[in-house]
Amino acid sequence: MGKETRHVELQQEIVAELKSLRAQVRETAEGFILRKEGEIEALLEYLLAMRPGRLKSVARPWILESRGLKLKPAKGRIKDLKKIDSLLHDLLNNVIEGDVEEEKPKVRCKRAGTGRVKTPAIYEEIREP
Repeated sequence: MGKETRHVELQQEIVAELKSLRAQVRETAEGFILRKEGEIEALLEYLLAMRPGRLKSVARPWILESRGLKLKPAKGRIKDLKKIDSLLHDLLNNVIEGDVEEEKPKVRCKRAGTGRVKTPAIYEEIREP
């Protein structure tokens, strides 16, 4: 009876662990979904606020890359999630980098001594009387 009791206890312990793992999988997947949906919302806000010229220059590659994803959602593959994650990561970085570049002060070249010195225009305004 001792071996059989231990066997039943092990079964119950494994069942409890698997049920816990099932809940963790669901919770992790929901967290991933919420994060990706948030990133998509952020992208939408950036794109809606983007200047027409910049949007025109970046829209086609983004659309082609998005349409080029070969996903099989019914299979629930991790590699599909990685593809989506990578695409969103690339798009967000591209949008944010472009946004930061647009906000940088313009750089004017100014003769100083024998060489050309690049100084942001904002500093020139401060130094000039």
